[in-house]
Amino acid sequence: MSRPLGLPTSVWLMIIFAIVVALVVARAPFGRWLYAVGGNERAAELSGVPVKRVKMRVYMVSGCMAALAGLIIASELTAAAPAAGETYEMNAIAAVVIGGASLAGGRGDVKGALIGAFVIGFLNDGLVLVGVSSFWQTFLKGLVIVLAVMLDQGQQRLERSRAAAQAAQEVKREAARIEQAVATPGGAPA
Repeated sequence: MSRPLGLPTSVWLMIIFAIVVALVVARAPFGRWLYAVGGNERAAELSGVPVKRVKMRVYMVSGCMAALAGLIIASELTAAAPAAGETYEMNAIAAVVIGGASLAGGRGDVKGALIGAFVIGFLNDGLVLVGVSSFWQTFLKGLVIVLAVMLDQGQQRLERSRAAAQAAQEVKREAARIEQAVATPGGAPA
């Protein structure tokens, strides 16, 4: 396998696809539609987002990326085995959740997913070097996912309560301003 600038081709493919996806998500209408559909599918549909088309494109891109990953694995192993990527879905879920994506949808970015993938890769390598059995490796990855989801849910609750408290303060300020304007002789709320 060739190594341009000392890096394997698979790393170069990851870098290229990460840049392309980051640009699409940040600058193309499809990226905004993607977040909208992930955040609230019904609201996105009511806003004019072509939800079915977006979902179809996402599944198509996902399938192509899975096929590319399969080709890379087969080329590195110089063999094709049907069970070669059997536990990779757990790694993918753990990587995006650790990277800050919400399983409820509407949040996350490419940078976070890459950071999460590196964390999971280091976790995998560390567990193998220490000699942890594959059962406990899967258990620990599942535990990491559960903890990340719990942190995400706690963070979302905190954000919602802060937003609600801020909205209540704004309502109180507006009510006080209106009361003051009504109490002032000849004054009307501005």
